[in-house]
Amino acid sequence: MASYETAKARAFAHATTTVLTGVPLDAPEDHPLRQAGSLPIQVCVCVTDPCPCDGHPIVWADEAAVRSRATTGRLTSGGDEVFDFAIDVDASVVVETFSRVKASEAAGLTGAARPAAPPPYIVRRRPDAARSARRDSPCHGGGGGPATLSADAGCNDIEITESGVTYCFAESSEHYCIYVLC
Repeated sequence: MASYETAKARAFAHATTTVLTGVPLDAPEDHPLRQAGSLPIQVCVCVTDPCPCDGHPIVWADEAAVRSRATTGRLTSGGDEVFDFAIDVDASVVVETFSRVKASEAAGLTGAARPAAPPPYIVRRRPDAARSARRDSPCHGGGGGPATLSADAGCNDIEITESGVTYCFAESSEHYCIYVLC
């Protein structure tokens, strides 16, 4: 039987941290963000094994904001171990993204700096992932969502926000996931 203290500690961790899934990266000690005490993490979205992480953003999180690091038991296609990083929910992180632009557009970038655009998509654990196993979850057919979908824990506990719209994953077969509006 679970104890009150264990349940309270889990609830506190869930309320005060968010989980980033990814691979810790080696960075030179003279990198400015490394010198500032940040840890680079290659973010991963693992649906199949091995976990494809290439092409996803690199997130720099302050090492003091990382509360825990737990192995997921998964590997990337390059053989690196994938971890879940519990990070303070209010911590600021730096997200490195790259955009391909035409050379003619790049010539116009030499002027005043433009405000940074949000990343094209944000992948994170659902804040209410503990509720994901309940039948009233949109990804289980409740809450107005399609009634025929079912989701496994790996797909259902992740949400993607793209252009301000949030989607929940729902499993459509053993190897593929589709996502629906949360």
